[in-house]
Amino acid sequence: MPNENPLDNAACGLLEVAADGQIAAANSAFAQIVDRDQSALLGMRIQELLTRGSALFYETQFSPSLLLRGGLEEISFELLRSSGERVPVFVNAVLRRPDADREPRVFLAVFAARQRHRYEAELLRSRKEAEQLAEVVRRSSDAIVRLSADARIESWNTGAQQIFGYATSEAVGNPFSLLFAGDAFQELGTFSELKRGKDVNLETVGKTKQEQPVDVSVSLTPHLEAPGTLVGFSAIIRDMTKQKVAERNLLQAEKLASVGRLASSIAHEINNPLEAVTNLLYILNSRITDEDTKQLVQTAEEELARVSQIANYTLRFHKQSTDQIEVDLSMVVKGVLGVYRGRLQNSGIQIVDESSDCGPLLCYENDLRQVLLNLISNAFDAMRSGGKITIRCRELDRSGVKSFRIVVADTGTGMDQPTLERLFEPFFSTKGIGGTGLGLWISRDLILRNGGSIKVRSSQRANHSGTTFVLSFPRIDPTPFRSLTDN
Repeated sequence: MPNENPLDNAACGLLEVAADGQIAAANSAFAQIVDRDQSALLGMRIQELLTRGSALFYETQFSPSLLLRGGLEEISFELLRSSGERVPVFVNAVLRRPDADREPRVFLAVFAARQRHRYEAELLRSRKEAEQLAEVVRRSSDAIVRLSADARIESWNTGAQQIFGYATSEAVGNPFSLLFAGDAFQELGTFSELKRGKDVNLETVGKTKQEQPVDVSVSLTPHLEAPGTLVGFSAIIRDMTKQKVAERNLLQAEKLASVGRLASSIAHEINNPLEAVTNLLYILNSRITDEDTKQLVQTAEEELARVSQIANYTLRFHKQSTDQIEVDLSMVVKGVLGVYRGRLQNSGIQIVDESSDCGPLLCYENDLRQVLLNLISNAFDAMRSGGKITIRCRELDRSGVKSFRIVVADTGTGMDQPTLERLFEPFFSTKGIGGTGLGLWISRDLILRNGGSIKVRSSQRANHSGTTFVLSFPRIDPTPFRSLTDN
Protein backbone atom coordinates (compact mmCIF):
# COMPACT_ATOMS: atom_id res chain seq x y z
CA MET A 1 0.00 0.00 0.00
CA PRO A 2 1.54 3.35 -1.03
CA ASN A 3 0.39 5.27 2.05
CA GLU A 4 1.35 2.58 4.57
CA ASN A 5 3.56 3.92 7.36
CA PRO A 6 6.45 1.50 7.95
CA LEU A 7 6.54 2.61 11.60
CA ASP A 8 3.15 0.94 12.14
CA ASN A 9 4.80 -2.47 12.29
CA ALA A 10 6.53 -1.57 15.58
CA ALA A 11 5.09 -2.83 18.88
CA CYS A 12 5.85 0.43 20.73
CA GLY A 13 4.96 4.03 19.95
CA LEU A 14 7.38 5.64 17.48
CA LEU A 15 7.74 9.35 16.59
CA GLU A 16 9.87 11.45 14.30
CA VAL A 17 10.09 14.95 15.77
CA ALA A 18 11.79 18.12 14.58
CA ALA A 19 14.13 20.08 16.84
CA ASP A 20 11.27 22.42 17.85
CA GLY A 21 9.06 19.45 18.75
CA GLN A 22 6.89 19.35 15.63
CA ILE A 23 5.76 15.82 14.85
CA ALA A 24 6.82 14.70 11.39
CA ALA A 25 5.68 11.09 11.69
CA ALA A 26 3.86 8.92 14.24
CA ASN A 27 2.81 5.30 14.14
CA SER A 28 -0.53 3.80 15.11
CA ALA A 29 0.81 2.46 18.45
CA PHE A 30 1.60 6.03 19.56
CA ALA A 31 -1.81 7.22 18.33
CA GLN A 32 -3.45 4.55 20.52
CA ILE A 33 -1.42 5.64 23.56
CA VAL A 34 -2.64 9.26 23.29
CA ASP A 35 -6.07 8.25 21.92
CA ARG A 36 -5.88 10.53 18.87
CA ASP A 37 -6.23 10.16 15.15
CA GLN A 38 -2.93 9.27 13.61
CA SER A 39 -3.16 11.84 10.79
CA ALA A 40 -4.14 14.57 13.26
CA LEU A 41 -0.85 14.16 15.05
CA LEU A 42 1.17 15.32 12.04
CA GLY A 43 2.08 19.00 12.39
CA MET A 44 1.38 19.07 16.14
CA ARG A 45 4.17 19.79 18.55
CA ILE A 46 4.88 17.08 21.03
CA GLN A 47 4.75 19.64 23.82
CA GLU A 48 0.98 19.86 23.15
CA LEU A 49 0.65 16.20 24.12
CA LEU A 50 2.57 16.57 27.39
CA THR A 51 1.39 17.77 30.76
CA ARG A 52 2.64 21.20 31.78
CA GLY A 53 5.42 19.82 33.93
CA SER A 54 6.53 17.30 31.29
CA ALA A 55 6.46 19.98 28.57
CA LEU A 56 8.67 22.26 30.68
CA PHE A 57 11.06 19.35 31.33
CA TYR A 58 11.10 18.55 27.58
CA GLU A 59 12.14 22.07 26.56
CA THR A 60 14.54 22.92 29.39
CA GLN A 61 16.31 19.60 30.03
CA PHE A 62 15.37 16.94 27.54
CA SER A 63 16.14 18.80 24.30
CA PRO A 64 19.43 20.38 25.47
CA SER A 65 20.68 17.05 26.83
CA LEU A 66 19.66 15.24 23.66
CA LEU A 67 21.48 17.77 21.46
CA LEU A 68 24.56 17.41 23.65
CA ARG A 69 24.64 13.63 24.07
CA GLY A 70 22.95 12.46 20.89
CA GLY A 71 20.66 10.03 22.72
CA LEU A 72 18.73 9.47 25.97
CA GLU A 73 17.26 6.31 27.54
CA GLU A 74 14.25 5.72 29.78
CA ILE A 75 13.18 9.31 30.36
CA SER A 76 9.73 9.36 31.95
CA PHE A 77 6.95 11.69 30.80
CA GLU A 78 3.23 12.08 31.24
CA LEU A 79 1.22 12.24 28.03
CA LEU A 80 -2.30 13.63 27.72
CA ARG A 81 -5.00 11.59 26.06
CA SER A 82 -7.80 13.34 24.17
CA SER A 83 -9.99 12.91 27.27
CA GLY A 84 -7.44 14.69 29.43
CA GLU A 85 -6.38 11.44 31.11
CA ARG A 86 -2.69 11.30 32.00
CA VAL A 87 -0.64 8.37 30.68
CA PRO A 88 2.81 7.77 32.21
CA VAL A 89 5.35 6.64 29.61
CA PHE A 90 9.03 5.82 29.25
CA VAL A 91 10.86 7.38 26.29
CA ASN A 92 14.08 6.42 24.54
CA ALA A 93 15.41 9.13 22.22
CA VAL A 94 18.01 9.20 19.44
CA LEU A 95 19.21 12.35 17.63
CA ARG A 96 19.87 12.08 13.88
CA ARG A 97 21.64 14.69 11.75
CA PRO A 98 21.02 13.87 8.03
CA ASP A 99 23.41 16.55 6.73
CA ALA A 100 24.63 20.05 7.55
CA ASP A 101 21.88 21.69 5.51
CA ARG A 102 18.97 19.94 7.21
CA GLU A 103 17.71 20.32 10.73
CA PRO A 104 18.39 17.41 13.08
CA ARG A 105 15.60 14.97 13.71
CA VAL A 106 14.65 13.26 17.00
CA PHE A 107 13.37 9.69 16.91
CA LEU A 108 11.41 8.69 20.00
CA ALA A 109 10.40 5.21 21.16
CA VAL A 110 7.51 5.47 23.61
CA PHE A 111 6.52 2.69 26.04
CA ALA A 112 3.43 2.89 28.20
CA ALA A 113 4.49 2.58 31.83
CA ARG A 114 1.86 -0.07 32.48
CA GLN A 115 3.70 -2.37 30.06
CA ARG A 116 6.91 -1.81 31.99
CA HIS A 117 5.07 -2.46 35.23
CA ARG A 118 3.75 -5.75 33.85
CA TYR A 119 7.26 -6.68 32.77
CA GLU A 120 8.67 -5.83 36.20
CA ALA A 121 5.86 -7.73 37.92
CA GLU A 122 6.53 -10.77 35.73
CA LEU A 123 10.24 -10.47 36.42
CA LEU A 124 9.55 -10.25 40.16
CA ARG A 125 7.22 -13.27 40.01
CA SER A 126 9.82 -15.31 38.12
CA ARG A 127 12.47 -14.29 40.61
CA LYS A 128 10.27 -15.37 43.53
CA GLU A 129 9.56 -18.71 41.87
CA ALA A 130 13.28 -19.23 41.29
CA GLU A 131 14.00 -18.37 44.93
CA GLN A 132 11.29 -20.76 46.11
CA LEU A 133 12.65 -23.51 43.87
CA ALA A 134 16.17 -22.86 45.14
CA GLU A 135 14.89 -23.12 48.72
CA VAL A 136 13.13 -26.41 47.93
CA VAL A 137 16.37 -27.77 46.46
CA ARG A 138 18.39 -26.51 49.41
CA ARG A 139 16.12 -28.06 52.02
CA SER A 140 15.33 -31.30 50.18
CA SER A 141 16.08 -34.52 52.07
CA ASP A 142 17.45 -35.92 48.80
CA ALA A 143 20.94 -34.97 47.71
CA ILE A 144 20.61 -32.62 44.71
CA VAL A 145 24.02 -31.93 43.23
CA ARG A 146 25.12 -29.94 40.18
CA LEU A 147 28.28 -31.22 38.48
CA SER A 148 30.63 -30.00 35.78
CA ALA A 149 31.30 -31.86 32.55
CA ASP A 150 34.35 -33.51 34.15
CA ALA A 151 32.18 -34.74 37.08
CA ARG A 152 33.27 -32.29 39.74
CA ILE A 153 30.79 -31.08 42.35
CA GLU A 154 29.62 -27.48 41.82
CA SER A 155 26.67 -27.24 44.22
CA TRP A 156 25.72 -29.04 47.43
CA ASN A 157 22.40 -28.98 49.30
CA THR A 158 21.27 -29.86 52.83
CA GLY A 159 20.12 -33.36 51.80
CA ALA A 160 23.56 -34.16 50.43
CA GLN A 161 25.15 -33.04 53.67
CA GLN A 162 22.75 -35.20 55.71
CA ILE A 163 23.35 -38.32 53.58
CA PHE A 164 27.11 -38.08 53.11
CA GLY A 165 28.25 -35.94 56.07
CA TYR A 166 30.31 -33.44 54.04
CA ALA A 167 29.84 -29.71 54.52
CA THR A 168 29.44 -27.60 51.37
CA SER A 169 33.01 -26.31 51.60
CA GLU A 170 34.29 -29.90 51.85
CA ALA A 171 32.29 -31.20 48.88
CA VAL A 172 32.36 -28.44 46.24
CA GLY A 173 35.28 -28.85 43.86
CA ASN A 174 35.84 -32.52 44.66
CA PRO A 175 35.23 -35.33 42.15
CA PHE A 176 31.82 -37.02 42.16
CA SER A 177 33.54 -40.35 42.85
CA LEU A 178 34.16 -39.11 46.41
CA LEU A 179 30.58 -40.15 47.25
CA PHE A 180 30.81 -43.80 46.19
CA ALA A 181 32.35 -46.92 47.70
CA GLY A 182 34.85 -49.03 45.79
CA ASP A 183 33.96 -49.48 42.14
CA ALA A 184 30.40 -48.25 42.64
CA PHE A 185 31.17 -45.01 40.77
CA GLN A 186 32.03 -47.03 37.67
CA GLU A 187 28.57 -48.60 37.85
CA LEU A 188 27.03 -45.22 37.11
CA GLY A 189 27.64 -46.00 33.46
CA THR A 190 29.78 -44.40 30.82
CA PHE A 191 29.47 -40.68 30.24
CA SER A 192 28.74 -41.47 26.61
CA GLU A 193 25.12 -42.01 27.65
CA LEU A 194 25.00 -38.56 29.22
CA LYS A 195 26.70 -37.06 26.18
CA ARG A 196 23.94 -38.55 24.03
CA GLY A 197 21.40 -36.75 26.19
CA LYS A 198 20.19 -39.86 28.02
CA ASP A 199 19.33 -39.95 31.71
CA VAL A 200 21.08 -42.54 33.88
CA ASN A 201 19.14 -44.19 36.74
CA LEU A 202 20.43 -46.95 39.01
CA GLU A 203 20.87 -48.16 42.58
CA THR A 204 24.36 -48.51 44.04
CA VAL A 205 26.38 -48.11 47.25
CA GLY A 206 27.47 -44.66 48.42
CA LYS A 207 30.14 -43.81 50.96
CA THR A 208 29.82 -41.29 53.81
CA LYS A 209 32.54 -39.05 55.16
CA GLN A 210 33.02 -41.64 57.93
CA GLU A 211 33.65 -44.33 55.28
CA GLN A 212 30.32 -46.00 56.05
CA PRO A 213 28.43 -47.60 53.14
CA VAL A 214 24.95 -46.34 52.36
CA ASP A 215 22.44 -47.73 49.85
CA VAL A 216 21.44 -45.00 47.39
CA SER A 217 19.50 -44.52 44.19
CA VAL A 218 21.09 -42.14 41.68
CA SER A 219 19.40 -40.21 38.85
CA LEU A 220 21.73 -38.33 36.49
CA THR A 221 20.40 -35.72 34.04
CA PRO A 222 22.70 -34.25 31.36
CA HIS A 223 22.86 -30.53 30.51
CA LEU A 224 23.66 -30.03 26.83
CA GLU A 225 24.36 -26.99 24.73
CA ALA A 226 24.30 -26.78 20.92
CA PRO A 227 25.53 -28.66 19.04
CA GLY A 228 25.02 -31.43 21.65
CA THR A 229 27.98 -30.57 23.89
CA LEU A 230 27.81 -31.84 27.49
CA VAL A 231 28.47 -28.83 29.73
CA GLY A 232 27.47 -30.49 32.99
CA PHE A 233 24.90 -32.71 34.63
CA SER A 234 22.82 -32.89 37.78
CA ALA A 235 22.40 -35.76 40.20
CA ILE A 236 19.52 -36.58 42.54
CA ILE A 237 20.66 -39.10 45.15
CA ARG A 238 18.19 -40.71 47.57
CA ASP A 239 19.10 -42.62 50.72
CA MET A 240 17.58 -46.08 50.27
CA THR A 241 18.77 -47.58 53.57
CA LYS A 242 15.37 -47.70 55.26
CA GLN A 243 13.68 -48.93 52.09
CA LYS A 244 16.30 -51.68 51.68
CA VAL A 245 15.78 -52.78 55.30
CA ALA A 246 12.02 -52.82 54.73
CA GLU A 247 12.49 -54.84 51.53
CA ARG A 248 14.73 -57.35 53.31
CA ASN A 249 12.22 -57.66 56.15
CA LEU A 250 9.42 -58.17 53.64
CA LEU A 251 11.49 -60.78 51.82
CA GLN A 252 12.16 -62.61 55.08
CA ALA A 253 8.47 -62.47 55.94
CA GLU A 254 7.64 -63.95 52.54
CA LYS A 255 10.23 -66.68 53.06
CA LEU A 256 8.83 -67.49 56.49
CA ALA A 257 5.31 -67.60 55.10
CA SER A 258 6.45 -69.94 52.32
CA VAL A 259 8.31 -72.14 54.78
CA GLY A 260 5.24 -72.20 57.00
CA ARG A 261 3.03 -73.41 54.14
CA LEU A 262 5.61 -76.01 53.13
CA ALA A 263 6.10 -77.06 56.74
CA SER A 264 2.40 -77.66 57.23
CA SER A 265 2.43 -80.02 54.25
CA ILE A 266 5.60 -81.80 55.44
CA ALA A 267 4.25 -82.22 58.97
CA HIS A 268 1.14 -83.87 57.56
CA GLU A 269 3.24 -86.25 55.45
CA ILE A 270 5.66 -87.34 58.20
CA ASN A 271 3.02 -87.94 60.86
CA ASN A 272 1.86 -91.20 59.27
CA PRO A 273 5.31 -92.88 59.09
CA LEU A 274 6.14 -91.65 62.60
CA GLU A 275 2.94 -93.19 63.90
CA ALA A 276 3.74 -96.45 62.12
CA VAL A 277 7.24 -96.61 63.68
CA THR A 278 5.75 -95.83 67.09
CA ASN A 279 3.29 -98.76 66.72
CA LEU A 280 6.08 -101.10 65.62
CA LEU A 281 8.18 -100.18 68.65
CA TYR A 282 5.18 -100.81 70.90
CA ILE A 283 4.70 -104.28 69.40
CA LEU A 284 8.40 -104.98 69.64
CA ASN A 285 8.45 -103.92 73.30
CA SER A 286 5.63 -106.34 74.11
CA ARG A 287 7.50 -109.29 72.59
CA ILE A 288 10.96 -108.94 74.13
CA THR A 289 11.89 -110.16 77.57
CA ASP A 290 15.50 -109.00 77.86
CA GLU A 291 15.52 -105.99 80.18
CA ASP A 292 18.46 -104.24 78.45
CA THR A 293 16.80 -104.58 75.09
CA LYS A 294 13.46 -103.45 76.54
CA GLN A 295 15.19 -100.35 77.95
CA LEU A 296 16.65 -99.55 74.56
CA VAL A 297 13.24 -99.87 72.92
CA GLN A 298 11.69 -97.58 75.54
CA THR A 299 14.43 -95.03 74.94
CA ALA A 300 13.75 -95.24 71.20
CA GLU A 301 10.03 -94.66 71.84
CA GLU A 302 10.79 -91.60 73.97
CA GLU A 303 13.17 -90.16 71.41
CA LEU A 304 10.73 -90.86 68.58
CA ALA A 305 7.99 -89.04 70.47
CA ARG A 306 10.32 -86.10 71.05
CA VAL A 307 11.33 -86.11 67.37
CA SER A 308 7.66 -85.89 66.45
CA GLN A 309 7.13 -82.97 68.84
CA ILE A 310 10.26 -81.13 67.74
CA ALA A 311 9.50 -81.64 64.05
CA ASN A 312 5.96 -80.36 64.42
CA TYR A 313 7.07 -77.33 66.42
CA THR A 314 10.04 -76.45 64.22
CA LEU A 315 8.14 -76.89 60.96
CA ARG A 316 4.98 -75.12 62.08
CA PHE A 317 6.81 -72.30 63.91
CA HIS A 318 5.62 -71.57 67.43
CA LYS A 319 3.46 -74.64 67.94
CA GLN A 320 2.39 -74.18 71.53
CA SER A 321 3.36 -76.83 74.09
CA THR A 322 0.69 -78.03 76.47
CA ASP A 323 1.67 -76.50 79.84
CA GLN A 324 4.71 -75.22 81.67
CA ILE A 325 6.02 -77.72 84.18
CA GLU A 326 8.87 -77.89 86.65
CA VAL A 327 11.84 -79.34 84.81
CA ASP A 328 14.99 -80.78 86.33
CA LEU A 329 17.65 -78.98 84.31
CA SER A 330 20.33 -81.55 85.03
CA MET A 331 18.10 -84.34 83.69
CA VAL A 332 17.33 -82.36 80.51
CA VAL A 333 21.04 -81.69 79.95
CA LYS A 334 21.90 -85.34 80.48
CA GLY A 335 19.18 -86.40 78.05
CA VAL A 336 20.44 -84.02 75.35
CA LEU A 337 24.06 -85.07 75.88
CA GLY A 338 22.97 -88.68 75.63
CA VAL A 339 21.72 -88.06 72.10
CA TYR A 340 25.03 -86.53 70.99
CA ARG A 341 27.46 -88.39 73.27
CA GLY A 342 28.52 -90.97 70.69
CA ARG A 343 29.11 -88.39 67.94
CA LEU A 344 30.96 -86.09 70.32
CA GLN A 345 33.25 -88.82 71.61
CA ASN A 346 34.02 -90.06 68.10
CA SER A 347 35.04 -86.51 67.18
CA GLY A 348 37.39 -86.19 70.16
CA ILE A 349 35.19 -83.60 71.89
CA GLN A 350 35.29 -83.53 75.69
CA ILE A 351 32.07 -82.91 77.62
CA VAL A 352 32.12 -81.01 80.93
CA ASP A 353 28.70 -81.26 82.59
CA GLU A 354 28.22 -78.95 85.58
CA SER A 355 24.43 -78.94 85.65
CA SER A 356 23.79 -80.91 88.82
CA ASP A 357 23.72 -77.89 91.14
CA CYS A 358 20.54 -76.37 89.72
CA GLY A 359 17.01 -76.82 90.99
CA PRO A 360 13.82 -77.24 88.95
CA LEU A 361 12.88 -74.64 86.32
CA LEU A 362 9.28 -73.85 85.41
CA CYS A 363 9.18 -73.88 81.60
CA TYR A 364 8.03 -75.74 78.52
CA GLU A 365 10.24 -78.81 78.65
CA ASN A 366 10.35 -79.45 74.90
CA ASP A 367 11.30 -75.82 74.27
CA LEU A 368 14.28 -76.03 76.61
CA ARG A 369 15.31 -79.39 75.18
CA GLN A 370 15.22 -78.04 71.61
CA VAL A 371 17.27 -74.97 72.55
CA LEU A 372 19.99 -77.10 74.13
CA LEU A 373 19.96 -79.44 71.13
CA ASN A 374 20.50 -76.48 68.77
CA LEU A 375 23.33 -75.00 70.84
CA ILE A 376 25.17 -78.30 71.25
CA SER A 377 24.71 -79.12 67.57
CA ASN A 378 26.25 -75.77 66.64
CA ALA A 379 29.12 -76.34 69.06
CA PHE A 380 29.73 -79.74 67.47
CA ASP A 381 29.84 -78.17 63.98
CA ALA A 382 32.42 -75.63 65.20
CA MET A 383 34.74 -78.33 66.63
CA ARG A 384 34.97 -81.11 64.05
CA SER A 385 38.66 -81.52 64.90
CA GLY A 386 38.13 -81.83 68.65
CA GLY A 387 37.71 -79.50 71.59
CA LYS A 388 35.62 -79.07 74.73
CA ILE A 389 31.97 -78.29 75.44
CA THR A 390 31.09 -77.03 78.90
CA ILE A 391 27.51 -76.90 80.18
CA ARG A 392 26.98 -75.12 83.46
CA CYS A 393 23.75 -74.44 85.35
CA ARG A 394 23.47 -72.10 88.34
CA GLU A 395 20.66 -70.78 90.48
CA LEU A 396 21.23 -67.11 91.31
CA ASP A 397 19.70 -64.87 93.97
CA ARG A 398 20.48 -61.19 93.43
CA SER A 399 18.71 -58.62 95.59
CA GLY A 400 15.92 -61.08 96.26
CA VAL A 401 15.39 -61.81 92.56
CA LYS A 402 15.92 -65.49 91.84
CA SER A 403 16.90 -66.72 88.41
CA PHE A 404 18.54 -69.59 86.58
CA ARG A 405 21.57 -69.27 84.33
CA ILE A 406 22.58 -71.90 81.78
CA VAL A 407 25.94 -71.55 80.06
CA VAL A 408 26.90 -73.49 76.93
CA ALA A 409 30.53 -72.84 75.96
CA ASP A 410 32.76 -74.38 73.30
CA THR A 411 36.37 -74.06 72.18
CA GLY A 412 35.51 -73.98 68.49
CA THR A 413 36.53 -71.59 65.74
CA GLY A 414 34.52 -68.64 67.08
CA MET A 415 32.69 -65.94 65.10
CA ASP A 416 33.62 -62.49 63.83
CA GLN A 417 31.62 -59.34 64.66
CA PRO A 418 29.56 -59.21 61.41
CA THR A 419 28.44 -62.80 62.03
CA LEU A 420 27.51 -62.02 65.65
CA GLU A 421 25.39 -59.06 64.51
CA ARG A 422 23.31 -61.30 62.23
CA LEU A 423 23.38 -64.44 64.33
CA PHE A 424 19.66 -64.50 65.19
CA GLU A 425 18.34 -63.44 61.78
CA PRO A 426 16.10 -66.01 60.08
CA PHE A 427 17.77 -67.80 57.15
CA PHE A 428 21.24 -66.48 58.04
CA SER A 429 23.71 -69.37 58.13
CA THR A 430 27.48 -69.87 57.99
CA LYS A 431 27.12 -73.58 57.20
CA GLY A 432 26.52 -73.20 53.50
CA ILE A 433 24.01 -75.52 51.89
CA GLY A 434 23.92 -77.67 55.04
CA GLY A 435 22.37 -74.96 57.22
CA THR A 436 18.82 -73.61 57.24
CA GLY A 437 19.58 -70.48 59.24
CA LEU A 438 16.54 -71.12 61.46
CA GLY A 439 18.06 -72.90 64.50
CA LEU A 440 19.19 -69.90 66.55
CA TRP A 441 16.27 -67.77 65.38
CA ILE A 442 13.85 -70.40 66.68
CA SER A 443 15.95 -70.92 69.83
CA ARG A 444 15.79 -67.26 70.75
CA ASP A 445 12.05 -67.25 70.17
CA LEU A 446 11.62 -70.29 72.42
CA ILE A 447 13.70 -68.65 75.15
CA LEU A 448 11.66 -65.44 74.95
CA ARG A 449 8.45 -67.47 75.12
CA ASN A 450 9.65 -68.90 78.41
CA GLY A 451 10.41 -65.43 79.80
CA GLY A 452 14.17 -65.77 79.38
CA SER A 453 16.96 -64.05 77.51
CA ILE A 454 20.03 -65.14 75.55
CA LYS A 455 23.44 -63.49 75.17
CA VAL A 456 26.45 -64.58 73.18
CA ARG A 457 30.13 -63.71 73.10
CA SER A 458 32.74 -65.17 70.79
CA SER A 459 36.48 -64.97 70.10
CA GLN A 460 38.68 -65.97 67.19
CA ARG A 461 42.00 -65.33 68.93
CA ALA A 462 44.62 -68.02 68.53
CA ASN A 463 44.52 -70.52 71.44
CA HIS A 464 41.56 -68.62 72.93
CA SER A 465 38.88 -69.14 70.31
CA GLY A 466 35.37 -70.26 71.08
CA THR A 467 31.78 -69.21 71.68
CA THR A 468 29.72 -68.91 74.86
CA PHE A 469 25.93 -68.72 75.03
CA VAL A 470 24.37 -67.55 78.31
CA LEU A 471 20.68 -68.33 78.89
CA SER A 472 18.85 -66.61 81.77
CA PHE A 473 15.41 -67.58 83.08
CA PRO A 474 13.42 -66.12 85.97
CA ARG A 475 12.65 -68.43 88.89
CA ILE A 476 8.84 -68.75 88.97
CA ASP A 477 6.97 -70.83 91.50
CA PRO A 478 4.34 -73.02 89.86
CA THR A 479 0.69 -72.12 90.43
CA PRO A 480 -1.06 -75.03 92.16
CA PHE A 481 -3.68 -76.67 89.92
CA ARG A 482 -7.19 -76.25 91.26
CA SER A 483 -9.88 -78.64 90.00
CA LEU A 484 -13.26 -77.33 88.94
CA THR A 485 -14.78 -79.63 91.55
CA ASP A 486 -12.83 -78.05 94.40
CA ASN A 487 -14.86 -75.97 96.81
